[in-house]
Amino acid sequence: MNLIFKHTFVRFAIVGGAGFLVDLTCMLLLSIWLPHLVARGIAFWVAASSNWWWNRTITFTDPKQEKASNSKKAAALQWIQFLGSSVIAFVPNWGCYLILMSQPPATSNSTLIILWPYLAMIPGILIGMMLNYAFSRFWVFSPVKL
Repeated sequence: MNLIFKHTFVRFAIVGGAGFLVDLTCMLLLSIWLPHLVARGIAFWVAASSNWWWNRTITFTDPKQEKASNSKKAAALQWIQFLGSSVIAFVPNWGCYLILMSQPPATSNSTLIILWPYLAMIPGILIGMMLNYAFSRFWVFSPVKL
């Protein structure tokens, strides 16, 4: 089991799963008062900030880099870079969501119709996860040259 958690992608996916729960919870709560598309947009940014913190803490930790990356300036730069890369990954994520929302399920199943705005999140999130992992591993959390 420890061998599995050694891989950054596995830890990144676990953090992403937690981020999905943050995203979904925020969207569910916000969609009580706001239209689904607005709630989806706000929830994404809350989840992205949460994922940055967890990835910084769990996924991309390097004891040799700890002193250099623990400064507030380094953390702020990393957060900005993470949010910047999240914007890039958000484009296909949001695009996929908009396409799926424009094509509601052709069914009379009322449960599926009610759940559709939340189920439509999943494919875009998976696409965004792949892009975010590449950006995080090779740019945002790449080792700092001391």
